[in-house]
Amino acid sequence: MEFKELVSPSLTDLFIQELQRMILSGELKVGERLPTERELSENMKVSRAVVNGGLNQLADIGFIRIAPRKGAFVNDYVAEGDIHVLTAIMEYNGWKFTPEYLEPMLQIRKSIEPYFMELAAQHTDSPYLSKISEIIAALKESPTLLSAGELIFHFYHTAALASGNVILPLLLRTFMPVYQSMGSVIAQLGYLDDQIKEFESIYQAIIHGQSQAAKDCDIQSIENCRKWIGSHYKPGERFHAPESASANTLSGK
Repeated sequence: MEFKELVSPSLTDLFIQELQRMILSGELKVGERLPTERELSENMKVSRAVVNGGLNQLADIGFIRIAPRKGAFVNDYVAEGDIHVLTAIMEYNGWKFTPEYLEPMLQIRKSIEPYFMELAAQHTDSPYLSKISEIIAALKESPTLLSAGELIFHFYHTAALASGNVILPLLLRTFMPVYQSMGSVIAQLGYLDDQIKEFESIYQAIIHGQSQAAKDCDIQSIENCRKWIGSHYKPGERFHAPESASANTLSGK
């Protein structure tokens, strides 16, 4: 039996998580000016260094905007955020892959996965292909839900590496949290064995240089993912993004 390592979050992490929660819940609205660093430090019982570091990280992610000599403002994070904002929204929503979340992610998968599966089948001498076989073997060893999600991501990422294209593995790695969580959900719902069989079909097509078969198997796998997860999560349980603030509000004027 495998146990997950317990790691205590730092005060900076807790500060970031709390402000993210307040922003995503609507307690702090888009365009709203945050209290000063000193006020946040006093109210939240943390040092100014924690507040400063946390605000800078939130600004890097896209949750807030820091205007020199004016203060920090809640940003239009949907318009200006990145994958970190997406991850925060999904975490806030408990990683519930309701249709509103699932479908856009499956469309992204369909736009890139069949392409790198096709390319991988054109590089049957790639050293990464043996690693794909090892990943499939590891999935058969009854991994934890967390490990299953990680291994499922590594299957796709390693296939992207085997494609020989520089951009594809980097692009895929951007969506690593989504792939890992989607994989963990598949395992949790009891479809891991089915996913392994699909991986084996994709792998066999790749190593035998069957580009079209590799693409077709991956597309079918994506459709099955829609069926497996879509039958479990129903519409309506979703996070509602706030209305965008005016340019004047976001600039701190």
